[in-house]
Amino acid sequence: MNAKKVKPQKWIEDDKYPIKVLYDDGEYSVIWGKYENTIALGSRWNGRNNAGYPKQGKYPTWYVEPDFIAISILQRLLTLSVDKNDTTYLDNLLFAINEMALKE
Repeated sequence: MNAKKVKPQKWIEDDKYPIKVLYDDGEYSVIWGKYENTIALGSRWNGRNNAGYPKQGKYPTWYVEPDFIAISILQRLLTLSVDKNDTTYLDNLLFAINEMALKE
């Protein structure tokens, strides 16, 4: 499932604060956005031929990563982007790293 198609209600998206995809290889996705009025990192396994994990009922959703692990995930995604010379989500990733630094 494409990361942009996962739209659970508790993730708030508006013009001022859109959900930003940080990583999506078709199998695993990571986003940055506002979850219940708090900026957060969300992740999910997309699965094959189903809604993946996590999901609520039959609907796909995001797992909210705790802040203490989120910075490590962001650092690893940055390393992957540089190593693979893939800048697809680099601007979004740098934005999230900056936001996380300001959050702490």
